[in-house]
Amino acid sequence: MFVGLSVRGRRFDYRAGLLRAGRAPLYIEELDGEGRRAGLELKPPEMWADHTCDVPYQQWSLGNEAHGVLLDDPADALARPFGTPVPATFDIEWYAVSEPVAIDDGYEQAGEIDAQIELSEGVLHLQGAAHRVHVWGAEMTIETREMLTRVGWLPPTVGPR
Repeated sequence: MFVGLSVRGRRFDYRAGLLRAGRAPLYIEELDGEGRRAGLELKPPEMWADHTCDVPYQQWSLGNEAHGVLLDDPADALARPFGTPVPATFDIEWYAVSEPVAIDDGYEQAGEIDAQIELSEGVLHLQGAAHRVHVWGAEMTIETREMLTRVGWLPPTVGPR
């Protein structure tokens, strides 16, 4: 599972996804979106998402209510992600398990999640290790491939460059 947000003033790119063994990957995206509210709450037409820092460097709450697509191939997320439309809701609590570590233009941090994912087929409860990356000023087109590779969607050599 992943959630990615890139903010440019009042506009944003939002991506979320879920990869399950033996199931089509679920992918949600809103590119060059409008409808950013206070903080990191997003409300473009047809979706809602929010990202709340509950305790700096310790806890985040993430949520969305959206329609995503079930992809035939995870690499489809790099080009035109067409697939079977499905409703999805993510409710994620992220907790740090270590201090942040500096990286180029930001930091990364190990953590754990307690998540509930609602799909048309039922509710998934997920708990376990998680990883958070926060960067400033990075181009999302490069970050998308890296993000999808880091979360196990893509091997490093898949998809157009």
